[in-house]
Amino acid sequence: IISVFVVGWQLFRKATMVETPLRRSRRILSQSDDEQSVASSVASATRSSRRTRSSSDASNNDVTTPTRRTRSASNASAASTSTPTRRTRSSSNISSANTPTPTKRTRGARSKGGKDTGVSELDVIPEVIETDGDATAANRDKGDKSSGSKKKRSRKSSVGSASEANQDAPLDSAKDHDPVSSPMKSSEKKKRKKKSKLESPGGKSDQPEEVVTPKKKDAKKAKTTPQKKQQGSKHAVTPVSKKSPPRITPSTTPKLTMDVNVHRLRFLKLNPKSILAMASTPTCTSDKSSPSPQRLAVSREGGAVELLSPQDRWVSVGTVPGVRGRDVDALVWVCGKHGNESASGGDMMSLDYDDQSHLIRNADEQRRLFGCSRDGTIFELDFAKKRHKSVMGSGGGGVFCLASLCSRGKCCCSGGKCGGYFAAGCEDGSVRIYRASSGEEGSFPELVSTLPSAGNAILSIAWVAGQSSNDDGGMGGSVLFAGVADGTIRRYDCNTSRVLGAISTGSVLNSSKDSTSVSYRWNSTLRMTVENRGLQEATKVWALAALSDGTVVSGDSLGHVQIWDGMSGTMTQTFDHNESGADVLCLAVSDDENKIFAGGIDPRVQCIQRQCLPPSSSNNQESSPVRKWINAQANRKHTHDVKALAICHKATSQGSNELLVSGSVDTRICMYSAGDFRSSRPKIWYNWPSVSPVSISRKQRVLAVTRDDRVDLYRLEAPPSVNSVTNMRPEARDETKCFLKSLHIKSSFNLVCSTISDDGAFLAVSDASSLYLFSLEFDDENGVIDDVRPSKINLSGKCKQPCTALRFDALGRLICATVDGPIISLQVSPDEVSLEHVFKEHTSGLSASSHHFPVSSLDVSVDGKWLAAGRFASGKGAVHVFTLPTKEGGQYQHWWSVPEMEVPTTSIKFLGRGGAESSLCVGYSSNAFNIFNLESRSLSQWNTDMGFPLVKSLPRELTSRSEPVTRIICNPSSPQKLILGAHGFFCHV
Repeated sequence: IISVFVVGWQLFRKATMVETPLRRSRRILSQSDDEQSVASSVASATRSSRRTRSSSDASNNDVTTPTRRTRSASNASAASTSTPTRRTRSSSNISSANTPTPTKRTRGARSKGGKDTGVSELDVIPEVIETDGDATAANRDKGDKSSGSKKKRSRKSSVGSASEANQDAPLDSAKDHDPVSSPMKSSEKKKRKKKSKLESPGGKSDQPEEVVTPKKKDAKKAKTTPQKKQQGSKHAVTPVSKKSPPRITPSTTPKLTMDVNVHRLRFLKLNPKSILAMASTPTCTSDKSSPSPQRLAVSREGGAVELLSPQDRWVSVGTVPGVRGRDVDALVWVCGKHGNESASGGDMMSLDYDDQSHLIRNADEQRRLFGCSRDGTIFELDFAKKRHKSVMGSGGGGVFCLASLCSRGKCCCSGGKCGGYFAAGCEDGSVRIYRASSGEEGSFPELVSTLPSAGNAILSIAWVAGQSSNDDGGMGGSVLFAGVADGTIRRYDCNTSRVLGAISTGSVLNSSKDSTSVSYRWNSTLRMTVENRGLQEATKVWALAALSDGTVVSGDSLGHVQIWDGMSGTMTQTFDHNESGADVLCLAVSDDENKIFAGGIDPRVQCIQRQCLPPSSSNNQESSPVRKWINAQANRKHTHDVKALAICHKATSQGSNELLVSGSVDTRICMYSAGDFRSSRPKIWYNWPSVSPVSISRKQRVLAVTRDDRVDLYRLEAPPSVNSVTNMRPEARDETKCFLKSLHIKSSFNLVCSTISDDGAFLAVSDASSLYLFSLEFDDENGVIDDVRPSKINLSGKCKQPCTALRFDALGRLICATVDGPIISLQVSPDEVSLEHVFKEHTSGLSASSHHFPVSSLDVSVDGKWLAAGRFASGKGAVHVFTLPTKEGGQYQHWWSVPEMEVPTTSIKFLGRGGAESSLCVGYSSNAFNIFNLESRSLSQWNTDMGFPLVKSLPRELTSRSEPVTRIICNPSSPQKLILGAHGFFCHV
């Protein structure tokens, strides 16, 4: 479509703006036809009065010679001598010095000497004046037939050459100036017309035209060689050949805005891992005043779990690297609300930023995320300490699935207390129900019930909350569906009863105010069998979803998405997810329960939609017909299998937007509009780490790259000696010799962070259990590092705390942000490591068991005087500034807590060389940034001039990006320039 539009536009421009040779010929012919009668009468009147010139005058180039009228009077030649012209239709069309036009030389009469008075060959002279519309149709028909084709070609080439010529300068003769080439008065034109009565030798009389008759040699040269500039001419120009159009060179070269040498590395291989599971935080649609933003947990191969914020451009707000060899196969959230907290919190819009951030932090702390693995463990994920905690065995073998009463937000929508219940499907065929612990250190989930065994492994679970008392968290009257590996779907009902004594297996005991206890007994009430198409192997039910009206949706290993009546156990409808019959692995249901989304071993995401109610039966619910499901739409945005689906919400100016999120083996996350799945376009998000795993030693030119179980060291070659301004061509380097060594860390946990000192003498690495420190010695031969020898440095107990962020300063100190909250400063030497200071001011007001997000970024100024620590938060305390002692003096001190902002912080960076010139740049998830003056503890003058908030003054090309700014880079020698970096773009400010 774009190609057709471009071609059509070019043709339209040529047809309207440029006079093509065909259009010029048609215009001349039409004007000549209008003058046919006038020209015929003039020719008959002047035929008897023609005079004949002698043949001796024909050979003289300085004497005018009569010629036959050509097809167009505008092609009359005025090469070297003066040529009288007849009056044209308009006096303005007669020769003008500023309109040079190509002409053709006509075949003239043969003189007595045997020489031609004209030239049959066609010459193109760009700088010739145009005379418009003087030929008649009769004279066009009397032309020589042999030269007709040549004349046609001449007309086309003449027009093309005229358009390329310089039309601002006339052509002057070498001997006599052509009067036609200069403007003439109307009286002078009339006199010359009366004197120009010449007679043609053939006996036919025409209005005479005088042209120059050059020799044949000169005529042949005129065909190929453009005319030279006349030395004595004031307006002489150099004509341009048609075959070589003029080149337009820019008058000024583009100004360079930045001068940097970019070293592109292709050997780091920072590849994300495949997605295994996803879970979004529970939301209650009836609770409009809920202050908690939604989060999305994503599990990947290798054991890592990431926490994303859909509201903040999907920035990664927390990460748990995980345990080696333990993949997180399922995730489930427990909201952890304690009664009517949302009602007491009030309206979010009526609160200031500090109160809003406090409520958001409390909501994040109450939420609990649990995971399981096929190694038989159930654990809680702690994003503050970046590790698994409360790890316990299931007692039933491997755990394949998890489900919670909080998944759809039904446990505490009516203002009740969340019970914290979640169910686990085990390998031995049992479903075990746990209650989340208080979250204190050393506490574990409590096993409250074990459902009767199904005989085979439980592969999927769907749990619907009941409508009983508010104090039980939806347990009473709840219904649980389990997909079993034997091809059946089991239904379990929870019945309420009061008992005085001990209870048996399959019941949950709750204490009451009186002496009796409330018992919730589970019974297996229904069994639904999935077809296997005659295969010997039973069909696997990989995914289940239950609706509030009793409908059950299943996805199996035959590629079917089946709709069941959960009350009677009958199958009502079946849909094929893919043509190959591959497994359906995941299901998701919209909030209104009218759309079902399915994904599996196929890049396709399928949408099955329920038919709408007729308008007549919308009010009468009892007599409304059964609504059938239809296959609405399918999208193939992924390139590999889709293994996880989740529903999440994102607040917009028009309200809350319901999104469908899919995760695949291709490591990408795709977002769809759940309400407009048919016509909306999916968006792709590439999840690169928000905290860079690469650190550099500038002195040694060595890179340290953090992997899951090791740290790889690479060397960079020396920078080019030629300035990048004069040498802009890329230079290829041999990257096969860049690898130096890998440092494998013997630990059961994946690595969290690492950093290398600026002089390359030390390397610090941390995982979820301990801090490791190494001294590095490099083997240097001829200025090139060949090998590195690491040596481990022993650390004491206080210096061995695990960390979430590390940074070396210019004086050899190691700054560590510990998992418990405090920031410690270590004095490092090859012989010993000592603890110098501990910063605790930034943790005031936070409990020891708080689930707040830890410090994720550290930065030290060039002079070593300032230290900044940032965490993902929007309230006060997201960024703290400290002072460090230097050689000139100073002390450890908490200097300033940067004011709160509307959006969370994503990156921090010091600008300048330090001292009084130092400023702190803070980037936010909205792609805005602020520059703070450290000495005055305020916004910089630049921010004040730009206005507040700054996002309104920034260009839309930056603020409209879908990716948040996660890096800020600055050259200390140029504090007025900085680079904002994201996963897909750089912005030079």
